[in-house]
Amino acid sequence: MELSSDSVERKASQAHFAVDSAAAKATERAAPAIDRAAQAAHQTVDKVAQAAAPAADWISQNAEQLKQQQEALLESCRSYVRDRPLAAVGLALAAGYLVGRLTRQS
Repeated sequence: MELSSDSVERKASQAHFAVDSAAAKATERAAPAIDRAAQAAHQTVDKVAQAAAPAADWISQNAEQLKQQQEALLESCRSYVRDRPLAAVGLALAAGYLVGRLTRQS
């Protein structure tokens, strides 16, 4: 069984056509599933974004409130130290002593 070059080309062409046909059919079958998966992914991302937006707003608002509370507490401490410097030094010494004792025991 001798194969001529025309016969080899014809068989190669038929194989190429078969592969192209199979690929086209697979693409046609897979395209709707891929589209559905992409649509579901987009919907999920949209839902997550909608859920995250209020959380981000809440964090932003609470961060501002915490910053204001921190500033108020800091100003209160400064005022206390200015009004009662000896008591502030005494408190600092007592706190340092307690921290020293606690760290020595560990």
